[in-house]
Amino acid sequence: GVVLVRGPGLVSGGAEVPALARGYGTATVLADGAATAGAVLAALDGSRLAHIAAHGVFRDDSPMFSALRMDDGPLTVHDVEGLRAAPYRMILSSCEGGRLAPAGADELLGLAAALLPLGTAGLVASVVPVNDAAAVPFMVALHDGLRAGLTCAQALRDARRSADPATGWSFSAIGAS
Repeated sequence: GVVLVRGPGLVSGGAEVPALARGYGTATVLADGAATAGAVLAALDGSRLAHIAAHGVFRDDSPMFSALRMDDGPLTVHDVEGLRAAPYRMILSSCEGGRLAPAGADELLGLAAALLPLGTAGLVASVVPVNDAAAVPFMVALHDGLRAGLTCAQALRDARRSADPATGWSFSAIGAS
């Protein structure tokens, strides 16, 4: 199914998840205290599409402890690696959710790097801090494209056309779906 998550402290986060939920009839929505790390992990496991609107922190010193802020604390890369099956598609409208750091000669660490080997086929995530208010219409446009059958990269391309340029170019698509 579809999972929509809103973490605490987003200036315009209250608008993003409800706007997205209107496009999906049977989405699981976790917000307003229900977006705990455990509940989010349980909902993400094996989902078709997951969207997380939350503050993110990338840790250069220890990328495995990079995290998304949930209602009860951090949801770390290490936690996500415990999923049996990652979401098929994942959208992270959180700051720095797509950042990666090199580890050795041939490995990258970060949230995106953890999801892809677990089965995520398409990921859209920000590599820099994002303006919460500007992210709302951008994310609505992105999901419109996904519901129309576009891949993550195609939906990102089309959403950029209708978005604030700084917001649109803050996001990258990774994967084939």
